[in-house]
Amino acid sequence: MQTEPLYWTDSYLRDVKAKVIKLYEDGFATDRTVFYPGGGGQPYDIGWVLKGGDKMDIVRSYRDGSLVVHVPNEAITLSVGDEVELVIDWERRYRIMRLHTSLHVLSSVVFERSGYLITGSQIYEDRARIDFPAEEMNKEIAKEIVEEANKVASQGHEVEVFFVTPDEARKMKHLFRVADFSKYEKYMTGPLRIVKIGDIDIQFDGGTHVKNTREIGEIRFLKYESKGRRNRRIYITVEP
Repeated sequence: MQTEPLYWTDSYLRDVKAKVIKLYEDGFATDRTVFYPGGGGQPYDIGWVLKGGDKMDIVRSYRDGSLVVHVPNEAITLSVGDEVELVIDWERRYRIMRLHTSLHVLSSVVFERSGYLITGSQIYEDRARIDFPAEEMNKEIAKEIVEEANKVASQGHEVEVFFVTPDEARKMKHLFRVADFSKYEKYMTGPLRIVKIGDIDIQFDGGTHVKNTREIGEIRFLKYESKGRRNRRIYITVEP
């Protein structure tokens, strides 16, 4: 059994009809879903499940192997084989998509300026952070990077998603903006998903993104932190 991750090919799908294929103590899995289950620094989706006239809040979603589990806020009243409608909280998801694409633009700006690769990132509902091994960075430089990222985003770069084989991915690793490419080796067993932004950025990525960088709107600088001897962190947000 497996759940078809519709968000991988169309991040703009807000709802889908699906069939319940497995029950859990805390939730249920379906044959397909629009719910992103979390991972890669991006939070899981929340939303609703509808069956007939009944509606339950989905307060969490997570991955169990090849299945995506939806966790309702009350006792499960579903059975295997039931047809349901899954609906994500679109406003929350779309802001996360804009934040996610913002981080990719920021990473491209830092790489273009200094050649630094990403050492970590995290997306929240209302903000995001990105880390680089940049000893000479300071708050003013961080603000300049965010300002430059806004200029790049406003150019309207198209965001593409495609899949490659492990062998193809290894030949492309010089294009990726991560400091430790080896961490992807455990995923080198089947098709790998890649997100490419114009000619400025390309990364392995399982998350959701906007179709064009203009959709991001303004990227706002929130905070700069020095994390240890080398690691530097930038916090940003986008308007709701």
